Amino acid sequence: MIKIMVVEDEQLLRKGLVMTTPWHDYGCEVIGEVGDGLEGARLIGKLRPDIVITDIRMPGMDGIEMMRKVRETSDTEFILITGFSDFKYAKAAVDLGAQGFILKPIDDAELDAVLAKTVEAIGRKWKYDLALRERSAESVGLPGKLAPVGGAKPNDRYLAEAIAYIEANLERNFSLRSIADHLHISESYLSKLFKSKTSYTFLEFCTTYRIKKAAELLMDERNKVYEIADKVGYPDSRYFSTLFKKQIGLTPTEFRQYHVPETAGTTREP
Repeated sequence: MIKIMVVEDEQLLRKGLVMTTPWHDYGCEVIGEVGDGLEGARLIGKLRPDIVITDIRMPGMDGIEMMRKVRETSDTEFILITGFSDFKYAKAAVDLGAQGFILKPIDDAELDAVLAKTVEAIGRKWKYDLALRERSAESVGLPGKLAPVGGAKPNDRYLAEAIAYIEANLERNFSLRSIADHLHISESYLSKLFKSKTSYTFLEFCTTYRIKKAAELLMDERNKVYEIADKVGYPDSRYFSTLFKKQIGLTPTEFRQYHVPETAGTTREP
């Protein structure tokens, strides 16, 4: 069952959500409820709910601040309860990866839509965790400057899924938005994940990843430079060669000549 916590200072609203929502229809169960942000942050750390439904304006600690604190140590998904006057906080919540908003007074159809979307996101997350375990100690990422990913830290699953997407679509022209949409998170949240966990911007990461893959392909002399360029997402081989030299310090041909031993009887690519 998916574990739910409700953090809301209005007791009637909180009890109404807890007691009248058909949680079992969504495969969910409520494991806790609390009326302020400070206690909410403490209980989230203790009980580890999968989804937290929280108001924005609360005593002690508001919902945004609580969400920011929890995100440091947990990958709990958040649904925000908000009034029209609080909607200015929406961007901050989206940047932190909130799954959605419910406007007061709560509409059952709106709650159903946001909850169903969040439950679906939890299902994808669990499937991905299972796949990571089945892949054992295999890591996804780049050596050196990039630390291995694979579920070791909170939110790494989003980064790992993004990197897996990049790897699987290396020949294609994708963007930060297309990957964020694929993961059902915001562009700004994904951008911050790349910068905070890899020290690269999204564009820097993609370029480095593509050039690294190109360098690996260049080690096999059967691969033509223009073919490699296309395989790593650069249909313009001249632009690829210029970018490769900027990153590595050598043109693709020079890199191959330097790193691949001369083979007797082999005609090198010009």
